[in-house]
Amino acid sequence: MEYRIIRVYRVAAGSQAEATDRFMEALEMRVERDYHVRDIVKGESVGDSRPAVPVSWWVLVKRQLLGR
Repeated sequence: MEYRIIRVYRVAAGSQAEATDRFMEALEMRVERDYHVRDIVKGESVGDSRPAVPVSWWVLVKRQLLGR
């Protein structure tokens, strides 16, 4: 079984570029743990083995009307 581990960091900044620069500096100085908020662990579910294929709106309407 495979798991996805997502690390969430919170960086205060005025813009996305500034936040990225600050976080890159934290990575270089090895203090990124100061910005760490939480970890999210997700297990593999049945539908995760394949990427979702986009469906057109017309197919969705037909599924709703025909109940398929």
